[in-house]
Amino acid sequence: MGTPGWIPPTETERRLCEAGARGDREGQVAAVAGEDLYLAVPQQGQDPLPVYEDPAGGGTCIPVTTRGMLPPWHPQQLFDRVTVEELAQDWPNDRWNLAVNPGTPCAAYLPATAAHRGAWTRIRAQYGVRPGGLLTTHLGGPLHGPLAQGLACGAPVAVHHSVPWNELGTAFLDYAADAQLLHEQWSVTDPASWQQRLGQLLDAGFVPAGTEAALRARAGGEDTGAGSVPELVDKYEERFRADGVLPADGQVKSLVALDYAHAVALVRWGLGARYCAPPEAEQAVLRAGELARAAYGSWQEFSAGYALGRALAFDNGWFGTAYQEAVHLHRVLGQDPASPWANLPFA
Repeated sequence: MGTPGWIPPTETERRLCEAGARGDREGQVAAVAGEDLYLAVPQQGQDPLPVYEDPAGGGTCIPVTTRGMLPPWHPQQLFDRVTVEELAQDWPNDRWNLAVNPGTPCAAYLPATAAHRGAWTRIRAQYGVRPGGLLTTHLGGPLHGPLAQGLACGAPVAVHHSVPWNELGTAFLDYAADAQLLHEQWSVTDPASWQQRLGQLLDAGFVPAGTEAALRARAGGEDTGAGSVPELVDKYEERFRADGVLPADGQVKSLVALDYAHAVALVRWGLGARYCAPPEAEQAVLRAGELARAAYGSWQEFSAGYALGRALAFDNGWFGTAYQEAVHLHRVLGQDPASPWANLPFA
């Protein structure tokens, strides 16, 4: 299968390799049918489509890249997400082929006549779009050590978006989407505003200060001089114990996990939008990991803090979609044997 000694970075590339080894062209389409594919953004003066002649593929090709095969971060090398369905609808020339990961051990060269493109659309409808809330790992990314631990603090946001938890590189979603998300959700539009928001998150500046002080006072066995824990927190903790987010007698120590998880995500979005470069990003992720370890004693404590922070911020006592999402993320990261929380020490 593929090149000896080469390990496919994600399940998508593994499926591509296996289908290619079988000579199964429909299986190759099925491997990418529900996934995002990446098309290079043309630089100034370049043709809108990166068409090229490929001797291996036999003719004129438009190249796309699967998520796991994106190249390392480069300030000018940008990518847009695209689906096989969108490619099928907008394909410019029946005589051209689609080259998936050309020149790699998991390359696929797919003819793109009208009949073939109809099959792409049919296969995508059959396999469906990749669902949200999935845990994925990039086997070429950090898997051990402090950087992996820091990235694991951002795993709830990565799982929410179904992107690999341990990537620190070219894109979180894609260049345009990362920049749009930063602008709309965080009012970040340039490196300076990105740096300001990152500092606020690493200072836990977005969690409610009164509730945070009360939780820490309670965890430290102090009196209620810092203010009593809000009734809504008691309600969430009771439900968390019923839903397995907290042990039978458990309480949440702190809400700062929410800000630290968002800090790691902000770093990844900032890399994608080209508001920071990898060395700065790595230092920020390492710092988030250090701060998380100072505030909590285990991944379970961190997860409960994240879940409560998310519920207070987005659910407000409704026990609705935002609450269910928080519980789902806790279960995925707490129970999946492939989870970084199951494979990385917290301390």
